Parts: sequence; structure tokens; C-alpha cells
Amino acid sequence: MGIAVRELLANDFFRDFEVIAGRKGIYKEIQGITILDAPDGFKWTKGKEMIMSSGYSMMNDPDCISRAFAEGTIQKASALLIKQGRYLEKIPEDLITLCNEYELPLILAPFSATWMEVASETNVAVMNRTIRKFQVPVVGSGQVTNQSYKEQRIRKILQAVESEMKFPALLYDIAEDKSYYSSSNFRRMTEYYGLTDRDYWDPSLPHTQATLCDYINMSRYRLINNEGGEGPRVSWVIIPIRVHGLTQAYFVVMEARELLDYYDEFSIRIAYLMLQSLYEQIRGARDAGYMGFENFIHFAMSCETGETGKVINQAGVQGISMSTMYDHAVIKVLNFSAGEKRAEILRAFAAVRCSRMGKLAILGDRELLLLIESAPGNQRTASEMKELVAEFVASVKEVIPGAEMKCGLCRESTTLRDIRKCVEKCRRVIEMGSVIRPDDDICDYEMLGPLAWLDVPEDELNGMLAKFRPLMSDERGRELLHTLKVYLVNNMNYSLTADLLFVHINTIRKRIDRIMEDEAFAGVDWNNTVERVKMILLLQFLEAGE
Repeated sequence: MGIAVRELLANDFFRDFEVIAGRKGIYKEIQGITILDAPDGFKWTKGKEMIMSSGYSMMNDPDCISRAFAEGTIQKASALLIKQGRYLEKIPEDLITLCNEYELPLILAPFSATWMEVASETNVAVMNRTIRKFQVPVVGSGQVTNQSYKEQRIRKILQAVESEMKFPALLYDIAEDKSYYSSSNFRRMTEYYGLTDRDYWDPSLPHTQATLCDYINMSRYRLINNEGGEGPRVSWVIIPIRVHGLTQAYFVVMEARELLDYYDEFSIRIAYLMLQSLYEQIRGARDAGYMGFENFIHFAMSCETGETGKVINQAGVQGISMSTMYDHAVIKVLNFSAGEKRAEILRAFAAVRCSRMGKLAILGDRELLLLIESAPGNQRTASEMKELVAEFVASVKEVIPGAEMKCGLCRESTTLRDIRKCVEKCRRVIEMGSVIRPDDDICDYEMLGPLAWLDVPEDELNGMLAKFRPLMSDERGRELLHTLKVYLVNNMNYSLTADLLFVHINTIRKRIDRIMEDEAFAGVDWNNTVERVKMILLLQFLEAGE
């Protein structure tokens, strides 16, 4: 990708430059600049460059140009620019004839123009042209998180890359797990070479890697042709899009046709900066959204039960939906300050799946609230919810090594109208889960059921359960406790208990006798209904904690 000769000369700096031959070639594209003043220098022209000369070589060796045309090298260039008056008072007629014949634009440069100025102005012209092609109209920050706007801008930049450079491009968004393409050409080439999108940043085939720009981690991957010869050996250039140290996306440009030239790499950098800017805008708007949503949650939590109208009005002011259904998770932070680690927590959240289907709020210095959208009539299972929360917890531990957290889940699929009730349920799950399932970092409300709402102080509950824990240490003891629970639930009926446990009635009698002799049950009045109910609940706690 470069700039056409006619387009370059249309810039103000080049208004005094004159095309004196080869006008039919002004459509040719300049992809670089070469300064040549040695008689044999034309041998090393690459093609598609603008050759600049003071005329020194032609003065010393008048036939050097005709030899270069005869050898087939100079006509590969896009233009020949000569500074008249330095060494050549007059341009040779045979040079004019050859340039017309091969449609090679022959340009006379003013004597005052320096080569540095010509090169600089050419680069500026290419840069300005590229920016105009890649530019997307700026919108307000309130719209930047709109998915259609994001897709529109990404696709426009990618399409501009392919249109200008003739190389298909890809952008893979990690959080969305979605690939954007400049056109179907990229997917067609991917299939032709037996690749997948993931191969572009994590190649599974033998390849080489070369760094093109270490500052932005711009690299070239090139597949190795194991069969040798001139078979397919596709390559591509990749740049990760990173915001606050976290990779958000991968920007890939395919080089199946040929390698990138100087101006192509220049344009890729511009496209990268625009994509980088887009993701930084999205991140900034998302962070602002976190704060706005978090403030709303704090407001809703502070309102009394009968003040639903206030909550709804505040949601309307901030543009927050009150019809979206959520599953809830409260995460208790045990050994660090959530406020001090806000940036790390938000970064961890942005890297996991639940960021695409939910919201996060920091309730206090030691508490987080995770809301995950749920579909009406399609309740998320406990294992699915645990998996999502566990993924977030693991992400937090990656950015905050040694972090310790306890999580309480509530899968009632309610709107923000019920935020206080659900948060309190999650808090109670954490509290009771820490007692009856101390080794589990994530507990579900439905797992505890009504046990979560027994108003028993934690220290008292621990004390009551402590004397039964020795029996829970082996399988035989657990069997005895389970038998006792079934026996009490069925009004101390030996026969019914035996039927339910599929054992002989005498076995049940022996087990109950053994339990009654255990010191853990000393002083229990089995004929007292309240005592029996209390014992059933304690046994329920013990079984829930297995």
C-alpha cells in the first residue's frame, strides 16, 4: 500500500514539481523512496519506489539510464524524480523517450527542494491519506459501549486495511470470543492453508517468528514449508491490543500474496493505534459504567423495603434496566482491601465470561457483588453458577496472588427490585456455609435451604456441632447419625425407619441403642418434642457439611 503519483503531486508541497514525461504512469503507486546517484545503482531498485536523483550519475555516465531500461530494472519503479540544475542543465531526450515508452513518470524537482523534505512530505501524505481512509466519525462517550458502534468501527478499520493494502485482516476480541473480518477473503485463506483463527496468535503448525516492533509487540509469523520448493508458505503480522496490561484483542493482517512494504507497515501502525484507542474508550466508558452502576446498587441497598419507587426513579435517571433478571453472588474478601485493589478486580472481571453476561459492584472494602443475567424460565444450575463464579475468583487470584475469598450464591433470577433481599441471602449463605462447610469457598443458597435462615449465632452453632464432629470422622459414625435423623423425622418409629433404610428392624434398634450410649447425646430428653426438633436441625447441618 502506498500513494499514487498523481495523488502525491496534488499536495501543496509538490505544486512546483513538474511531470515532463511518462504521464500515463501517474496512476502508479509509490511504496517507498530510493536515492540513487551511482551509475550502477539502478541494478538494486526493488520496484514500486520513487527514485530520486541529482543527475550526478547521468552526467558522468550518460548511458547508465538506457542500460537500466535495457536490463529491465528502472521501469519497475513508480516514478523517477530528478533535481534539474544541480548536475543536469537539460534532461536528455533519450531519457524522456524511454520514460514515455515505459510510462514511467519523470518528475523535475525544484532546485530548492531537499531530499529530506521530499521524503518527509511523502510520508506525511501517505499518513494523512491512511488516517482519512480509516477514520470513523466520533460519537459521544455515552454511545461508545454500544455494540453496533463498536462493530461498525472495527469493521470499517479492517475493511480499510484490506481496501488500501490489499491484505485481508482479522480482529479477534477475547472477551467476546468473537472474530471480526475485513471480508470473506480472510476466512477463505484461513481454510486454504488449513488454519484456524487461534493459529494466528498461537500457531499449531511449524513456524518462524520475527519481531517487527518490540514496543507494540508487532510480530511476523511465517509457516515453514516442510516439503521445500516454492509451495505455500503463508505469513501474517499480528499485534495484540492491550489495555491496562491486559490483552483485549489480536489484530492480524494476512500476507498470503506478498510481504508488507514500508508503507504497509506504516498503515498497520495507524490501524493499530485506532483499534487501541477504541478499546481504551470502551474500557474508560465501562469503568465509568461500573461506578455509575455501583452507586446505584449502594442507593438501592440503602432504601427501605417500601421505597421501591425511589429505586425505580434512580434507575431511570442512570439508564439502568429494572426488568433484567439476575442471579446473585456476594464475595467476601478475607485478606485484602477491595477498594485499594479496585483496578485489579475490574481487570480480573474483564477477563472472564461473566463480564459479558453480568455486572460487578464493590459493596464495601471487604465485599463484592456479582450479578449474572439469567433467562426467564431457564434457571441456571448450581454447577453452572459455581463455574462462572469460580472462574472470576481464579482470575482475581491471578492478579492478586494469595487472595482469599468466600462466596455465597443465590439463583432466584430476580430483578434489581429485590437486590437487598438477595444480597442478604448471599451474606447468610456465606455465614452459615463457613460453619457447616468450612472447606468450601463457594456455597449455594439452595444447598443450605432453610438452614440458611436459622437465627443461631455462629459461635453457638459451632459449639453445638463440635461434640458431634468426632462421629462424622468415619463412615460408621456417619451411618449412625443418618439413622438417628431418619428415626427422629419418622417420630421414632423403628419399623418405618428400617423400611426407609432397607435394613432389618433389629439393626435399627442396635444402632439407636449405640447412639444413645454415646456421650455426645448425654442429657438429651428424647421424649421432648422441642429437643427432638433441635436434634433434627443439628443433624441436618452436619449432613449439609459433608
